[in-house]
Amino acid sequence: MNRHLRRTGLLAGLVLCLLALPACGTAAPQRSIVLEETPSARPGPARTALPAADPRTCFDVAGAHTALAVVPLSTDEADPRYRPEEISASVHELASRVPAELRPAFDDAGAVLAGAGDSLQPAELAELQRTLAPVGEWLQARCEESAPTR
Repeated sequence: MNRHLRRTGLLAGLVLCLLALPACGTAAPQRSIVLEETPSARPGPARTALPAADPRTCFDVAGAHTALAVVPLSTDEADPRYRPEEISASVHELASRVPAELRPAFDDAGAVLAGAGDSLQPAELAELQRTLAPVGEWLQARCEESAPTR
């Protein structure tokens, strides 16, 4: 019996060592996504101070911008509920609630989505990001002061 326990203990120790060995090896390189800031979004020395927008306007613009930024996430796989024409109509409705200077960017984003068909391809996604760049710049310039602090 004592011999059986010793053999079982050795076997258990060997199994644990074998399980631990793969963890000691070199890990495979992991893929990661790198988000790069567009050159036009970087603050420059010649940037002039713009008047701050009221918090409600900032909230509306940020909400519309975020909604458009996550649309590509919903189109990774074919989804029978994905209707680009409805999303495009929603974009035009959102554009009616943002300042006039931002409406062309939202109109262009709606056009990109309408032309995308059933899914966004990488070129269309890049175009959507380019059309929304002025909105991100506007938010940075006009809404940093009105952001709530803790």
